[in-house]
Amino acid sequence: MSSILGRVKLEFFQTFAYQGPDHGSTWPAPPQACDPGWTAATYAGGLDECAAAVDAGFDALTFAEHHYSPKQLTPNPVLLAAVAGQRFGSTDIGVFGTDLPINNPVRIAEEYAMLDNLLGGRLRVAMLRGTPNEYFTYFDNPWEARERVEEGTLLIKACWAEPEPFGWEGRYYRFRNIAVWPKVCQQPHGPRILFSANSADGAVFAGTHGLDIGFSYMEPERCAAHVTLYREAAAAAGWEPTADNIQYRHALWVDESEERAWASFGRYAEGGLFALFAGASDDTRMALGKVGMAMAGLGRGAPDSSGLAPREPGAPPPPPMTVGPPFVGTPDRVLAQMRAVAEVVGAGRIEVHAGFPVTGAIPTADTLAMLTLAGRELTPVAHAESW
Repeated sequence: MSSILGRVKLEFFQTFAYQGPDHGSTWPAPPQACDPGWTAATYAGGLDECAAAVDAGFDALTFAEHHYSPKQLTPNPVLLAAVAGQRFGSTDIGVFGTDLPINNPVRIAEEYAMLDNLLGGRLRVAMLRGTPNEYFTYFDNPWEARERVEEGTLLIKACWAEPEPFGWEGRYYRFRNIAVWPKVCQQPHGPRILFSANSADGAVFAGTHGLDIGFSYMEPERCAAHVTLYREAAAAAGWEPTADNIQYRHALWVDESEERAWASFGRYAEGGLFALFAGASDDTRMALGKVGMAMAGLGRGAPDSSGLAPREPGAPPPPPMTVGPPFVGTPDRVLAQMRAVAEVVGAGRIEVHAGFPVTGAIPTADTLAMLTLAGRELTPVAHAESW
């Protein structure tokens, strides 16, 4: 490999997939299938994997909000971030992220302000729309998801920046009195906020408002087109992002043998990203599809479930997301993949999770061994001043 790419930060995304017997791919999963003993083992093993990632030289540990499923036992990632932040006292912590449209933004601002102080300013956060199934948890109108996450993000920024009590009168959020205590540790603006740029609209919003951007699983060439929009919006707003403002997420499995790497990855990743809800009922899958269409901007002329009047149809939605290849193979192959992504996307941060546990959780011992190899062969190269 030629030495033209600068240092890249590697971040470990811990999903806390339930280590007990696999429930299949139903969603929502029946609570009777959850055993507290296995739950305790899942959290203990997941934190051991975090420790292995720290030992391997990963720059940050990250967590995300998901509901009603053993695929990720993280309905409140702030709790896990607080535990990990106390246990790993010098490692950066990211919550990527909060499903903002189904939450109260002021409450989220308060929780993150507390967490930022507990971690001594080591916190970064993401405000996301969430996956379609999240709109069947606390309920919200998916046709409003984009506008809600945008307004909610600006409200959170105001919560962290305003020196005096203030009120908020927005389209979706109205609060007569806001005064967040404790104030954020990272002054003057609070933790860096990441916004999904999987959509072009998200990239433009992030550039306009001085946010980081993140991509999940999308093919690098399409990410690069959205980065161009991000940089153009940032320039119009008077600032210039660096590679450190751009993050790319995908699955990782590394082995000294290419064949073993793919065999280990494939054992738990059957069907991949789009198989997560394959076992749901027909009605649920049809409803999930409708929510996904709503989040993409389709069907905006139809009345939504809140009974509001029909709205004017929006612009045609973008083509469906094309998933890029995961980081799987020998150390040299994975480094080449990471290098290509970093160059094409312009990303200075690559966030990975261990495998893709769709058909069951990956045994902790296997993940620990994989992370040990990553510590020997991946992170030292990625952290070099040039590769």
